[in-house]
Amino acid sequence: MELKVWVEGVVRVVSGLSLNTSCQDVVIALAQAIGQTGRYILILKLRGNERPLVADDCPLQHLAKLGQLAQEVQFVLRRTGPSLSEGQNTPTRERRLPLPRPPEPEPLKHRDTHKALSFSLGPSTHPKRTKPNRAWSPSPRASPEPRASPVSFLDAPSSVKAVPSYSSKEEVFRQILQQQKRLQDLEIQLQALEKETEVWEQERSSATVPSLNLHLADELEQRLRQNEAELMHSEHWEEQLQAEMDREQDLHRRLHQIHSVMNEHSYQIQELQARSAHVAQDIQLTARRQTSQQQEEALRPLRQELHNRLQQGEELETTLSQTQRELQAAEEIQQQQQKAPRPLPPKFKQKETRQFKSKAPKAGQKGFDNDVPGMDGLGDSAVVCPWEAFGDMELSDLAQFGIV
Repeated sequence: MELKVWVEGVVRVVSGLSLNTSCQDVVIALAQAIGQTGRYILILKLRGNERPLVADDCPLQHLAKLGQLAQEVQFVLRRTGPSLSEGQNTPTRERRLPLPRPPEPEPLKHRDTHKALSFSLGPSTHPKRTKPNRAWSPSPRASPEPRASPVSFLDAPSSVKAVPSYSSKEEVFRQILQQQKRLQDLEIQLQALEKETEVWEQERSSATVPSLNLHLADELEQRLRQNEAELMHSEHWEEQLQAEMDREQDLHRRLHQIHSVMNEHSYQIQELQARSAHVAQDIQLTARRQTSQQQEEALRPLRQELHNRLQQGEELETTLSQTQRELQAAEEIQQQQQKAPRPLPPKFKQKETRQFKSKAPKAGQKGFDNDVPGMDGLGDSAVVCPWEAFGDMELSDLAQFGIV
């Protein structure tokens, strides 16, 4: 994995990292890459806020925890002061030495431990020795301390020949040890010079990068602005999304309340339906009772009237039977009256007296007053025949007396 670190305004990309790579390893690797000794600290910068990281912190783990905000994070390598060895030097030396003295062989061990880290610092311009007797020119910014001039390995035999012969082997052995020690010192100086040359080449390449990549820097700034605008836009949409989610939760809560109210109302409706069914049954029973009572009340006068009518019928039948008996008696009387003539009215007696007298029987004849009913008591009076007496009367007058 890679990590971008801003070092003195220049972006350095450190690759070959893992989640467990500590901040101390990154700082050591960057310090070795730029070739400057001193005390450094790695700072995590996010939206204007700076947070210094300790030696045991893991930068990639911080990026993983930040999530989407990891694009806004910047790691800055800041030099807080000189190293302990530089702090013991005089200020004049610090002014005369813009670049520190090359590190001792001990820091090289750290470089060996972190050899998996690689840096994209441009094309490598590390000089290679093609000839063993190549002479190295001192750097113009090199330290003014006296240094032993580099000696080629081909000059070693001549130097050995220049050594005077000694009689004892101990002196020869001591001289050999001194030569070996000198060779070791020369090798150390040679490595330091190579290191210094590499640092100079890296500084020169890093100095030419901004001038050559101005267009790339502008493009990166434009992309940064676009990313910031997109981030602001995404933050706006995240706020809108959060508001919509809150609204959705509110709607779900209201929907749940509505469902609970609907369930309660449905339960109440079922109770009301059951009560209405019971009330309907009670109403039907009451209606049946009321209808039976009303029918009884309505039939009571009818029954009374029917009873009265029956009594009247019985009375009428009794009256009719009596009337029939009276009628039969009247008919019988009428029949008897029709068979026996009725006595004449007084007006008819006076009117027809002469006729009866003229027709009266003579002396010695038997009268008919004893034979005709209603003629009793007439004696010697003149008797008139009934049919002749009614000769001048009309039939209507005769009908009144039941004669016709």
